[in-house]
Amino acid sequence: MSMQPPWPGQSGENPPQLAPQQPGPRPYGQPYFAVPGGTPPAPKKSSALPWILGGVAVVVFVVIAVVLVLFLAQWAKPGTPVPEAQEERTQETTLSATTAATFSYPASWVETGKNVTSIESDGSSPAERLVLADGSKDTAVLAVYAASGKPQGDVTTEKIHDAIDMGLQGQLDASPQKLVDMRSTSGFGCTDTFNYTEEPAIVDRVGLYGYSYGYTCNSYRGPIQGEYVVAYDTTGVVHRLTVEALAAQWAANAPTLQAIIPSLTPAG
Repeated sequence: MSMQPPWPGQSGENPPQLAPQQPGPRPYGQPYFAVPGGTPPAPKKSSALPWILGGVAVVVFVVIAVVLVLFLAQWAKPGTPVPEAQEERTQETTLSATTAATFSYPASWVETGKNVTSIESDGSSPAERLVLADGSKDTAVLAVYAASGKPQGDVTTEKIHDAIDMGLQGQLDASPQKLVDMRSTSGFGCTDTFNYTEEPAIVDRVGLYGYSYGYTCNSYRGPIQGEYVVAYDTTGVVHRLTVEALAAQWAANAPTLQAIIPSLTPAG
């Protein structure tokens, strides 16, 4: 058997010549040579959306950080007042050294007789009296407590209610000048321009029945603000408590000052 030439045709023929392949247009990134399995797809371009969202998040974070830094810098400036409510929480209180009743007040206050006149409208002295001041050089706050002696005769709830109801009605009916006169004999003492900050209202709690109110007026020290309560205990003793302060001092310490009268508790 004769050997077949490697290519069809006559023996000794040269193999056919293949024309070289000319490069032509091709997809971007494709090689000239064939790739097993076929031409791979063109590489996909990555989306720009994640980069855009990431950039927006960074910008928002930077803006928030700058605003926070500016706020903290403004807050920390020397002389920036601390909110009064924060200062009020740190004040310690103590109980009054009185026998007929007790009440709480700032522990830094001191007992004094400064700037105090007679409590009773008839000029009589109470059975017990305690006067407190804030201890400042010029005295910006005063608290005046007074208690009467026990009355003669029987003490009944009806008598107590009648006396307080009559006193409350007299308070509500008083003329502007009469209101000034009524608040001129205790604490700093009103001289004119009396106004209510809280209308007179009944106080009815365990052991006490009376009425109280808040007010402003002018005094010889200038504008003041205060609160007043008058109440009977079950034995017939009358308790009176006045808390007054210069207007600016009251505004700066209102929570502490407004807590004094509600703390009044009769003995026993």
